[in-house]
Amino acid sequence: MRCIPTVILSGTLGLLAIGCSDRATYDGPKIDSFSGRLVKEGKPVSFSSEEKVQLKLIHDKAKSFAIPIGGDGSFKIGWMPIGKYSAILIRQKEGEKGGPSMYNVPDGFEIVDGKTEYEVELGKVWKP
Repeated sequence: MRCIPTVILSGTLGLLAIGCSDRATYDGPKIDSFSGRLVKEGKPVSFSSEEKVQLKLIHDKAKSFAIPIGGDGSFKIGWMPIGKYSAILIRQKEGEKGGPSMYNVPDGFEIVDGKTEYEVELGKVWKP
């Protein structure tokens, strides 16, 4: 019986180590944390509480990250590599069949050393 809790604890610690390893293995400049919001033509956007919204960022060195977006279009995230990213807005309504809707953010996204507040412009053609 004692063997099962030990196996569960070992497995959990192993997953934690794997989850933390990307940061340790990324060998380049990083920012510790930043926040921001999504905007359309400079105005804040919002989303239904029935939607799961993410901003998927693909780094120019092929690493990708998914940033959860709040209903008010805001986000807050921990460390990420500094640099340019392609950006895709992914929206999935709760209980909706089929895949999520995806939107390519026209200008992408760039994380700059020392900057901690961002606005991500979705562009003129983005529709809520």
